[in-house]
Amino acid sequence: MTSSVDPSASARAGADAPSGPAWFARYGRIAALAPNVLFIVTVLYGGALFWIAPRPPMVDLPQHAGQVALLRDLLEHTSRWENLVQINLLTPYLVGYGLALPLSWLMPVDAALKCVLTLAYFAFVGSCIGFRRYLRGDPRLDWLFIPGFFGFSFMWGFYTFLVAAPLGILFIWLSHAYASATSFRKGIGMVIAGTALFFCHGLVFLFAAAIGVGFVLVKQRPLARAVPALAPFVPLAVLCIVYAWWGRTTDPLLGQAVAGVAVFSWGFDWQRLLSLPVYVWGMNKAAAGYLPLVALMFAAPWLWRDRINADRAVVVPMFAVALVWFFAPGTALKTGYLYHRFALFLLPAYALMFCAPPSIASGPRAAPPVSNLRRIIGRGVQAAIIAGCWIFFVDQTIRLHRFALEIAPLDTLLAQTQPEQRALSLIFDRASPAYRSTAAYAHQSVWYQAEQHGFVDLNFATWVPQIVRFRPGMMPISPPALEHDPGSFEWTRDHGRQYRYFFIHKAEPLPANFFANNECEVVLVVHEGKWSLYERRNCR
Repeated sequence: MTSSVDPSASARAGADAPSGPAWFARYGRIAALAPNVLFIVTVLYGGALFWIAPRPPMVDLPQHAGQVALLRDLLEHTSRWENLVQINLLTPYLVGYGLALPLSWLMPVDAALKCVLTLAYFAFVGSCIGFRRYLRGDPRLDWLFIPGFFGFSFMWGFYTFLVAAPLGILFIWLSHAYASATSFRKGIGMVIAGTALFFCHGLVFLFAAAIGVGFVLVKQRPLARAVPALAPFVPLAVLCIVYAWWGRTTDPLLGQAVAGVAVFSWGFDWQRLLSLPVYVWGMNKAAAGYLPLVALMFAAPWLWRDRINADRAVVVPMFAVALVWFFAPGTALKTGYLYHRFALFLLPAYALMFCAPPSIASGPRAAPPVSNLRRIIGRGVQAAIIAGCWIFFVDQTIRLHRFALEIAPLDTLLAQTQPEQRALSLIFDRASPAYRSTAAYAHQSVWYQAEQHGFVDLNFATWVPQIVRFRPGMMPISPPALEHDPGSFEWTRDHGRQYRYFFIHKAEPLPANFFANNECEVVLVVHEGKWSLYERRNCR
């Protein structure tokens, strides 16, 4: 029997097949492309995290959803609560709510907020990459731009802060360009961009503006030249002063102690030294398991032999993060978790300090030769960082899915309610074992407001920065205290009669006399899991 294989064809195929150095070169190029493909896939994966849980365990997100729903109803003049609340356009949260509002006419409010957050996340990663390219940084450090968006601020549901984050990066980028070559046109652009950022979030504005001032002071020498270059920051400072004055004059809680809400707290102790790298990944000690990954990310540019950028101004963002980390208060003006949330900027600020080495910056053709050992180490470090990001995202996916199952009983409660009623939220058990959060349930009752046009206390309309606030004289006295001590509820003192529904989250049954009063009957409507819904009926 003769073979049907053409020997000459086999010879030609063998001649065409890569071998030796050619094989390594071809598959080396494929290996070099793999991180770029994985990066895109990972960024898209991160965008999907917002959609896993129908009601995410982001602590404050239900309150922000309630604000958008109230705003929409007030604008349509269909709100039952027009005598209780009013629209407040002078708010540094204007952009975040303004983006969600038109979407809320096209989809449910929760989906509108998720859309804005997803786009904000993509914009944050994109703006960091753009700024890195502008600074000629190392593209391998782009992985450091991904995880922080899903850390402390994500778990706490700081919606407007997260929406402002990409605008903060863009303003920092614009500030660097202005400081490098000042001009009147760029100065006007700085004022416009800074004003937009202010109306997105005041804290991000202060952070980015401080970095912009730092850029000018570093790049414009001597000082006599730097002072006039700071002109665009003057109207922005005036805007801050005017808003601070207005906020004090309109704050109904000014000078009043509110239980569970500190006026000022420094919060500096030995734990703060390690807290910020932990807050990149979460809000409690469970996130400390990612500290080795943080250490690897910090070591990566040195292992890759990156250089600190010759433009020394690039260290200003990292310096600003360090100042916030060590010197910013934990609470000020009744706003909590001030320094904690800036963990979002820790890894990006660090990555932006470095320039790519010649082997990356010059391109593969012009690059000097790199030893196989260095190449293996570099790719090993990059692979470990990629694996760490995926482990983090898979962990988030599992926890979010478990939380979706854990909070499902709330649907049963909401199905038993009538729309447009006032409700009181009494959350005894704030923690979520499924998501490993200490406060995930703090405001979940406010989905009743967001979805059924009701009004739930405690309500964010209490606080000055909100776009919908209580009218003068209409703010309840006790709900801020009840958020942290629901067991202190008293029917008469807390005006129990004004509430149709009471949302309770508590593992153990309520005391039999918890709603004791001589005015109304309060009955248990439904009990599901840890959730209970009580209804006021038959008042005399």
